[in-house]
Amino acid sequence: MPGFRNIGLPTVFGLAITGLIIVSCTGLPRDQRSNRQVIAEEWHSQRMIILENPPVIAIDRRADIEDAAQAANRADPEQLAARLEARQVRVDALPYLIGSIEGQRFLQATGPRAIARGDPELSCPALGISLPGKPTGRADLAREALTSCTAALPPNAQDCGCRLIAIDNLVTVQRDALAYATGTSARLSIPADGIDRLLVAEEDGPGRLLLRDLTGIVATVVATEGEEVTVEFARGQRFTGRRLKVGFRRGRLAERIYAEGADGQRLSLLIGFEPDELADQAAAWLAWPKGG
Repeated sequence: MPGFRNIGLPTVFGLAITGLIIVSCTGLPRDQRSNRQVIAEEWHSQRMIILENPPVIAIDRRADIEDAAQAANRADPEQLAARLEARQVRVDALPYLIGSIEGQRFLQATGPRAIARGDPELSCPALGISLPGKPTGRADLAREALTSCTAALPPNAQDCGCRLIAIDNLVTVQRDALAYATGTSARLSIPADGIDRLLVAEEDGPGRLLLRDLTGIVATVVATEGEEVTVEFARGQRFTGRRLKVGFRRGRLAERIYAEGADGQRLSLLIGFEPDELADQAAAWLAWPKGG
């Protein structure tokens, strides 16, 4: 494929890495560890309560926020911790909290805290977090996290709501809902250069992803809070366009990106989708949307 030489994309086929992040002691001297590893070590003393049947604290666009607020108020961690089914686990056993940027913000909070995510998560790409920094009751925490989450839902997400996933030291979803993929698959297509290949996408800070292959970093994806996005390749070619958020897969946002270069070349990029979804839908999703 001659186009690989133009933007420095050596051919590596079938590359896709997924999994869960579990942060633990590395055995390395502190000055040889990454900042993320050092920070994560300080969180190991935190413990969260998990339940087989956690309380549902959720809202959709038609529901009364007060119902969810009262459900949060009734979810007293001390009382719930006394249940036979209750367990207290270290936060490094909850990959989404220890691995995602939003989860890390939640864990770093020194006071009351709550975090909500779109529901159902596969098709509702939104997050909301409440970190008031002062004494705040669970009802108010739930109101703020859920309201900010529903406000972040796309306008066309008519069947979506939001659900609290954690509040203070209580997990309010099933434990497996806090899975988190450290790296996720990315499918890249630049038809004018004959490029159609798989890469790995890794989070590199808020709104920033690195695309890698076996040789190293191929491109950087930088997104704003809205739809605008830039894809810049290691050798300088730059594409700008928009991203369409789809939902969450193992804690990671799945999205479709459509962008153009200065010369009019079009790029399509699928990030975060599962292999079976790509097998069934990639051809349709990679096609440039009608109307540009």
